[in-house]
Amino acid sequence: MAAYPGSSSLAKYWRMEEEEDDDFTAMVDDDDELVLELVSKEEAEGSRRRGARRPKEIRSRDHGSGDKRIHLDYFCEKPVYNDFQFRRRFRMRRHVVERLINAVEAVDPYFKYKEDALHQTPLTGLQKVVASLRILAYGLPSDAVDEYVRIGQSTARQALQHFCAAVIKAFGPYYLRAPNANDVASLLQTGEDRGFPGMIGSIDCMHWEWKNCPTSWRGQFTGRGSCNDINVLHRSPVFSAYLQGQATPVSFAVNENTYNMGYYLADGIYPEWPSFVKTVRHPMDAKTKHFAKCQEGARKDIERAFGVLQARWAVLRGPAYGWDRANLSDIMKACIIMHNMIVEDEGPSARNTNFEGIGELAVPYRSSQERRDYIEAHHTLRNKTLHQQLQYNLIEHQWARLGSNAE
Repeated sequence: MAAYPGSSSLAKYWRMEEEEDDDFTAMVDDDDELVLELVSKEEAEGSRRRGARRPKEIRSRDHGSGDKRIHLDYFCEKPVYNDFQFRRRFRMRRHVVERLINAVEAVDPYFKYKEDALHQTPLTGLQKVVASLRILAYGLPSDAVDEYVRIGQSTARQALQHFCAAVIKAFGPYYLRAPNANDVASLLQTGEDRGFPGMIGSIDCMHWEWKNCPTSWRGQFTGRGSCNDINVLHRSPVFSAYLQGQATPVSFAVNENTYNMGYYLADGIYPEWPSFVKTVRHPMDAKTKHFAKCQEGARKDIERAFGVLQARWAVLRGPAYGWDRANLSDIMKACIIMHNMIVEDEGPSARNTNFEGIGELAVPYRSSQERRDYIEAHHTLRNKTLHQQLQYNLIEHQWARLGSNAE
């Protein structure tokens, strides 16, 4: 049989392909061996580097001397430093600090006195609390309290996390609770005395820079407009109780008109909702000028509140250096709780402020009636016409109030 034309050429082509495949396989095998050799060298080099690294040094800090020094300085019968110096350095009076120590020891075993694995004198709960308060009050790095308290950097950082979590667990249900009926009545009376019937407070945002924000999240937390007051408002649970129908009922009359929802004084960036009363941006007549002056003066309370909070706890003035958002949230909440404890303890001598926007997220509704009530409350909350009507009535009320006072 005659061979197929070109069959010799085809066979030659196949042989060339097979030879090229063999060469490629050999190249791959060579590359694999090279990669394995490089990986082995890298692992050996890393092992040598790890072996050459200095082991962690166990320092004898004499924890007992630190605890004794703190007692002699502040907590004995005749301390070195007086009550004024104690209040200035701890931001609160001695019995409030002692209350904190007892509470955190009760809710977190971390603060109880116990020996470590080396049977060395351990850190006391007092030392851990003092280290945490110094970091919060002065905005110190965690290793700055070592020389006085005798506590290591990592231990101080750990103590701060435990302290903030324990403060929230022990005192959060009381000092971070939603306003009850008595609280709302007191707020409404304060607003009435200042010429704003129905006012339950002022609202604003305080921005805390996150220094160690992960790079992949920077678009969410940095940049112009990425986290302004409006974005914060839409994520805030401040109106959750109202939308769920669980808020304390509020009813008031302004300029012979009745309203069934309290409001906050806000600046111009906030939306025109009936839950906000804003100033008049460009007042033209005497009435609107007087109203703008009264509204802006009353709204300064919230700015002073943030100022007091940052002045008391310096850790909130500078950028946050933590890596975990949950820990940063605990620091903020713990500072607010202790601020409220100070206000409660010192009464009129402390600068009293109220903080809104801390609560639980709205829970999903199951029944259709609850869903309809939620939607209706949502529309009422954002009713622009009602907002404008309330502002007009308050302008008339303030003007009439000015006239009666002038007489």
